Amino acid sequence: MVEPTSRPAAPFKEGQVEADGHRIRYLEAGRGHAVVILDGMTWGLLHLHAALAQTYRVIALELPGFGRSPANTTSQSVQDLANTAAQAMAQLLPDPYTLIGTSFAANVALWQTLQVPDQIEALILISPTSIQPVDSPWTGTPETLSRQLLAHPEHPAALPAVDPAIFVKEQALVQRLQGATHDTAAERKLGEIPCATLVVFGSKDRMVAPEAASVYREKIPNCNMVIVYDAGHVILAERPEALISVVADYVERRETFIVGRQNRMVNP
Repeated sequence: MVEPTSRPAAPFKEGQVEADGHRIRYLEAGRGHAVVILDGMTWGLLHLHAALAQTYRVIALELPGFGRSPANTTSQSVQDLANTAAQAMAQLLPDPYTLIGTSFAANVALWQTLQVPDQIEALILISPTSIQPVDSPWTGTPETLSRQLLAHPEHPAALPAVDPAIFVKEQALVQRLQGATHDTAAERKLGEIPCATLVVFGSKDRMVAPEAASVYREKIPNCNMVIVYDAGHVILAERPEALISVVADYVERRETFIVGRQNRMVNP
């Protein structure tokens, strides 16, 4: 987990919770409506954490096997991780909350919503890879992977520095639990998601097939789709202001964010 930037109005405090045999670290800041961010191979969501904490109570949950946590050898599927996250949040939040996940963590957030639908008021999936991922999406070094993650790999400095040991640990877990496998079970259940859902992709995301975005929009009953222009898989690295604006607007408005099930392109 990348540490969020502390701001005077919303300093982040660290805590831990025991769930499903894991000791899970979380960071919390802000007040108001609860927004939970699942942190897993997110490549630096620090700006989004801090921005949302100015208005909401933000809890960033470090998924077992990511960031500073020990290697996770017990979770056998994305569904297992989702169940662990749901157990942790049941201890921290008695009331429903907005759930956000990015990339692999978006896949976990999707399954968490399916498992405990009564606890999720709104779901935001940023660059999810459950549906139609490309071959071998998480192989290679951080440097070679940047060619897949960014719309403009000629600017690799857009990605934060990654501890090599953490990168190898996280990469192994993602490959073991999902890799480049299309999650057919998740696709079959998209129609069961009851809450308002926002799905965000970069227009130049190379980690999933171009048709993936339309699957979410067509099968999730109350789904809005946003495509961020000229951004790759790690949207926050290349278009931070655009992503933060869209997510913050959706957290505030939800069903009134866009009238109907529509696509929206966010240009510069």
